[in-house]
Amino acid sequence: MTTSFAHFTHGNLIGACRANAGGLVLAMVCTVLVPWCWWSAARGRLAGVADPARSLLWLMLAVGGVSIVNWIIRLVQR
Repeated sequence: MTTSFAHFTHGNLIGACRANAGGLVLAMVCTVLVPWCWWSAARGRLAGVADPARSLLWLMLAVGGVSIVNWIIRLVQR
């Protein structure tokens, strides 16, 4: 995932996806989370999230699901 993050930060989305699709999704999520955290901090409460536990669960399932599918595809290709 670190290689995927490095490619993402350099703007190489194809390289990031080739390195690890789950890492690319996680990097995109982190890119969105930074301004969202600042916005939430400025407001003094979470912005746009009614149930933080449920939102985190869905986020973890999405990143984990993409990572597992990517891993299975790589195993099948060998």
